[in-house]
Amino acid sequence: MEQLKMYWMAGTPVETNLLPEGYSISNYKTEEDQLAWCECCKNGLIADDAGVKAFEDTIIARKDIRLDRDVFFLDYQGEHIGTVTAYVFHKDGLAIGDMHMVGIRTDFRGKGLAKYLAQITLGHLAASGVHRIELTTDEWRKGAVKSYLRAGCHPVEYDVGMVDRWEAEMEVVGVDSVEMLNDDTTPFKTIYRTGLKK
Repeated sequence: MEQLKMYWMAGTPVETNLLPEGYSISNYKTEEDQLAWCECCKNGLIADDAGVKAFEDTIIARKDIRLDRDVFFLDYQGEHIGTVTAYVFHKDGLAIGDMHMVGIRTDFRGKGLAKYLAQITLGHLAASGVHRIELTTDEWRKGAVKSYLRAGCHPVEYDVGMVDRWEAEMEVVGVDSVEMLNDDTTPFKTIYRTGLKK
């Protein structure tokens, strides 16, 4: 089954939330950060027994990523507990942002921290002048889906059954309606959570 796909379009306001007490943002600095990245991405994004090869394969292997600029960490009391990679690539003559490998360490999940990773990404990539930001996610990542929708990301109709999947997802995360886009970014239609379906 294909992942859910979303676009954030340039010009959409970027919400600014102050980080809670004890939290801060940092960028990749040394190879030691690779192990912390792995801990943030386990239990869903990479295998639980994955080592730094996972970082090499998913981050270093992408030619458009500059580690010290594009790999971010959400820290709690100086310790990396979340990560996101936000980089720019070019497609059809447009600068496109990619929100890639968004992860929260298992012991910090369920605290509403995904919105800060989304905020970091949107701010960084919007300042880079992108046409849009693309991201994919899985249905089981409810907190992430909710934070992306609330940040102004639009579901994308790009595969059979996407409307039904999104309407069910919106019911679970408590979002009433949202404008769905076609894969080429043109408007598709407004969709409603299952309980409000018209």
